[in-house]
Amino acid sequence: MEKNLEDLERALNFKFKNKDLLKSALTHKSYKISHKDINWEDNERLEFLGDSVLNLCISLLLFQKFKEDKEGALTQKRAYLVCKNTLIKISKKLNLCDYIYLGKREKKLDKKSKENICARAMEALIGAIFLEGGFSITFEKIKIWFSPYFVKFRQKKIKDYKTQLQELAQKFYHKTPEYEILSVSGPSHNPKFEIGIKLNGEIITKAKGASKKEAELLAAKKALKLLTKKVGYDGKK
Repeated sequence: MEKNLEDLERALNFKFKNKDLLKSALTHKSYKISHKDINWEDNERLEFLGDSVLNLCISLLLFQKFKEDKEGALTQKRAYLVCKNTLIKISKKLNLCDYIYLGKREKKLDKKSKENICARAMEALIGAIFLEGGFSITFEKIKIWFSPYFVKFRQKKIKDYKTQLQELAQKFYHKTPEYEILSVSGPSHNPKFEIGIKLNGEIITKAKGASKKEAELLAAKKALKLLTKKVGYDGKK
């Protein structure tokens, strides 16, 4: 099925000379499996590249903008920015989901599963723009797309639950929490990770998330709440 990719290029304010590269960024592996005759790849390799380019660009933007921040604070801000939810929001503004090539079964997926596919396609698109236009152009695109989310740093404190949990556990238990993958369930396009947190060899909390990082943060948040109540610590002592 041919799509009108010129509308997407207008939304991107970027024109591809290599149209197959753009199509590749938009092609889910399910479409490639059912359309073996197409002469371009699916977007998994571009997603891998785009993820690295995105992390580099956001790291550079944070390095330039927050000159007083130490490594830990910069890492925390980057984790907040480079996440699935932000990518989904940006892909929606570009109407990216309207242009993705999907297999028949994947077209019938629920909204959340399609959003996950869009987030990964967004990374693949970043990889494609990088190959076509180079670093400077890609950097400027990412700067424009992500600038609204930089404002949030001034509006609220980004909570690093894992760091807070580690500090509390070491203060009262003289132990470092351990994170363990308990299970991975669901289809490959929408996996669920269950993470358990161990303290003194016992699992104290569990949580599920769409990624290992998300599940760890949710489990740390639950553990922090549990231990804070248990030891009566308000973080000010």
